[in-house]
Amino acid sequence: MEALLMPFVPAITMLALLFLPVLLVVAIVSLQKRAERRDQRRSPLNDKLLHQAGAQARIKADEIGDDIQARIVQLMVIGPLAMLAILLPRVQWSQLRFGWLEWVIGLMSLAAIVIITRKMLRLRRARRYWLEGMRAEIAAAQALDRLRANGCEVFHDVPTGQDFNLDHVVVGPSAVWVVETKSRRKPGKGFGSADVQFDGKRLVFAGGKMDDKAVRQAEAEAAWLSKHLHGETGQHTPVVPVVALPGWFVKPLPVEQTSSVKAINPKRAYMLLQDGRPAVHPAQRTRIINALVKLYPQQED
Repeated sequence: MEALLMPFVPAITMLALLFLPVLLVVAIVSLQKRAERRDQRRSPLNDKLLHQAGAQARIKADEIGDDIQARIVQLMVIGPLAMLAILLPRVQWSQLRFGWLEWVIGLMSLAAIVIITRKMLRLRRARRYWLEGMRAEIAAAQALDRLRANGCEVFHDVPTGQDFNLDHVVVGPSAVWVVETKSRRKPGKGFGSADVQFDGKRLVFAGGKMDDKAVRQAEAEAAWLSKHLHGETGQHTPVVPVVALPGWFVKPLPVEQTSSVKAINPKRAYMLLQDGRPAVHPAQRTRIINALVKLYPQQED
């Protein structure tokens, strides 16, 4: 039996190298999508998001960019496919033999297929993570923008020139709030599934998951912004760190009152205005706004 199959091993190997990548990608992506549909966790965001300025133009530009990439890929595969169409009918499959070089190339190709497939799966998970984060930031931004009616200036996605950005900065009448938005899927459905407790140092989500990194991150960003504004304006300005959790019902514990960090659902951002601080001088407020504007890069034609 083995003697009968041996002459066909090279042909089977070559055909596997031709079709295995496509079949493997289709199978794995399908299984991953099925697993995502069966995931019991749900996004806590239920409200419709309003379109940002230029949203439709950005979507159309992204679609055109994807179309360009698809055309580039098509151009790259036309040559190899034409070569295969010309050469494969001329191959004497029964006389084809593999030496050590052919086996090395075949094994390296299989290894590359496995590595690239694993990378693709990680990229799909990362893409899903960033898309959820983007939706959460848009929801927070639209809620924070309502503070403009109370005399606040609101900035989004503020670059720092470092390896991080500031999701949102609100310049209020009496303080500056740096808002770090976090997205987290809630565990299932039902009453209490979107509850989160905050004790001033850590967040405890429904299901028992705890997070203190978001609090520390907001504190670090507030410290950086306070130092930056002091250097730009020459005066100290209170910068309050805030963790925004769109779609979550934040239940502050009594000890939260002593914390410098605030945790809110951004729909309740108006609560930030009730801090009892003295008003910032208008001239200093103008300097703060100008300092934040300077952080954005100059747009090039």
